[in-house]
Amino acid sequence: MKKTLIGGFLTLSGTIGIVILLAACILNPVTSWITPPGRLICTMLEHGIAVPIGCFSIIFITGLFILGIEYRKKI
Repeated sequence: MKKTLIGGFLTLSGTIGIVILLAACILNPVTSWITPPGRLICTMLEHGIAVPIGCFSIIFITGLFILGIEYRKKI
């Protein structure tokens, strides 16, 4: 039960962090960008948000992994 709560908390905090940072990118887009990476990725790189999004993604995936392990134990 304790690991399930930890996994749920990590998944939720990762999701909230990613959504907030993506909203910041969407609200402040760059005016010039290169076509292959796209406007959103250029905005993340220019504002320095790519590393925090990567960290929140790792937290999110870790939480999902813990929840998956706990789900398999109950079956």
